[in-house]
Amino acid sequence: MPHRSIIVKTGHGPGTAIAVLMVGLMAVGIVFVVLGSSLYFSEQPADQRALPSPPARSTHDSKAAN
Repeated sequence: MPHRSIIVKTGHGPGTAIAVLMVGLMAVGIVFVVLGSSLYFSEQPADQRALPSPPARSTHDSKAAN
């Protein structure tokens, strides 16, 4: 008995499987963007208060340049 893939057994072609996969990946991407942006905007004021006034990288770079 020749082996047939699961996609062919369901009656849907590989195009349908690719479309379903793309829609699923887009949905996951949208969820990550929404959650990430909400976390970023809710944490941003606290992060700005926590940072020292001059960034440590710029002071380190200026010392290295001298």
